[in-house]
Amino acid sequence: MAAIRDEQNQVKQAILAMVVSVEKKCFNSFLVRLESEELRKSTEVVSTGLNGEQTRTNAESSMGVTCEGDPGAKAGDKVPIIINLPVR
Repeated sequence: MAAIRDEQNQVKQAILAMVVSVEKKCFNSFLVRLESEELRKSTEVVSTGLNGEQTRTNAESSMGVTCEGDPGAKAGDKVPIIINLPVR
């Protein structure tokens, strides 16, 4: 996918990540686990395509996203993620 530079001279890129699991944590909170090899290259995840995104945790090529309400995705779906890449 295309990469662009922003006003802080960071390179942003849109990637697709696979939804590995969606787990209900409490009444209106879900934990969504995502995987993508492209996450290894990122310096920061800017946003995901999940509904109600609240917090994110990264670990190499996977990440967990806590969503308030239905995240709008299920296991096997691909969701867009915007990441920052290191400037070379």
